Amino acid sequence: MVGNSDHSGGRMRIASIDIGTNTMLMLIADVNEDGSLTVLSDQQVVARVGKGVNRTGAIDWSAFTRSEQYLSEYLAESRNQNVDIIRCTGTSALRDAKNREDYLEYMQQKLGLEIEILSGEDEALWTYGGAISGFPNRNGSFAVLDIGGGSTEMTVGKGFHIDTRMSVDIGCVRLTERFLPHSPPRPAELDELISHLEREIDAYPVFDPATTTFVGVAGTVTTLAALEMGLEEYDGKTISGFRLTREMITRRFDEFAALSSKDIETVLRVDPGRADIILVGIAILKVLTEKRDLPELIVSERGLRYGIAVREWESGLERSSMS
Repeated sequence: MVGNSDHSGGRMRIASIDIGTNTMLMLIADVNEDGSLTVLSDQQVVARVGKGVNRTGAIDWSAFTRSEQYLSEYLAESRNQNVDIIRCTGTSALRDAKNREDYLEYMQQKLGLEIEILSGEDEALWTYGGAISGFPNRNGSFAVLDIGGGSTEMTVGKGFHIDTRMSVDIGCVRLTERFLPHSPPRPAELDELISHLEREIDAYPVFDPATTTFVGVAGTVTTLAALEMGLEEYDGKTISGFRLTREMITRRFDEFAALSSKDIETVLRVDPGRADIILVGIAILKVLTEKRDLPELIVSERGLRYGIAVREWESGLERSSMS
């Protein structure tokens, strides 16, 4: 954590940085007196911190230098925005890497940045909180799915009360490197991927889609929503609330499975940092919605970085009440 709390006027300005396996994201927002967020900046870059971690067990040196560059830029913007607190969290790749302490020490020495590595369960918890913060009825029942680069989390709850949460090591980068060495993938590779997902998905909590709002966050679902809406440029506010149906997911899976990652990038205009791994994300959606008979999910642009911002605001209130 960098910075100091300032609750003058009931507001706290927070920069929340999420170091994911594939993507590095930063939210700068004012957290208002009622806990609502006024977003000032929300950006992301493909840093691919977790490239090769599933195979080697370690973060590659090139990921150290990429991270330093992007984090340096994020920190500079945070200071320009006069944030009160900078919170930085790491997820699956940093959880798994045997050289994670080297990575943490490097960023501390180079940038003065402290990074908190979240457990899979805490990642699921705060992603859930961030996702439902964008819904007008936050007291309803929700199931939030977060498809990441190294792991995928599902959390089920009512309002901000969590009933159950689960993190499973089925992420887009991890499983692409493990199951899909060819592009386009060969039929046998796809069969093996789907069989693996069918086994792993049994670990996720069961919920009733008739009474529970199924929400999807992160790059796979937001990219599919943008494609279905025909957006020329990505707009998080526009895609939030989009209903991504099981039929859309199945159709896109068949389409993407027949294309090389280069064609996905050039023909479908998917971000080059996501084009080579998104098929696994769509496969996760396909298997989950088919196996659990889920007709649709609601897309949200919000996720872990939003939840961490709210968490820090709540912690600040507790510190203030004790002082």
